Amino acid sequence: MKNFLIFLLGAIVGGVASFFLAGAFFTGVGAGVGIATGLQAGACLAVEAAKDEGLITAEQVDEVLVAAVRQMAEGDLADNTEVEGSDLNCQQVVAQLKEAAKKTE
Repeated sequence: MKNFLIFLLGAIVGGVASFFLAGAFFTGVGAGVGIATGLQAGACLAVEAAKDEGLITAEQVDEVLVAAVRQMAEGDLADNTEVEGSDLNCQQVVAQLKEAAKKTE
């Protein structure tokens, strides 16, 4: 009986401790994924809107995105950094956002 009570107390303490420690870890992971997804969606929406308004061309999308990343990295990005396929990728992201918006209506 004594061993069972010790086991039960250890399980309760371990469960509570893991809830708080693992909960904070997974909350941080979830927040990181959400921030990364939001940054990508925001950047893509901005460049697609600029393209639609005729402010930039499809070829300039890569330049704009590299400049944005360079600004976020505080200039620690190499000068020869290139992003390929960003325009197509952004078109897909915007299409997915539009599709998701239709489903929520």
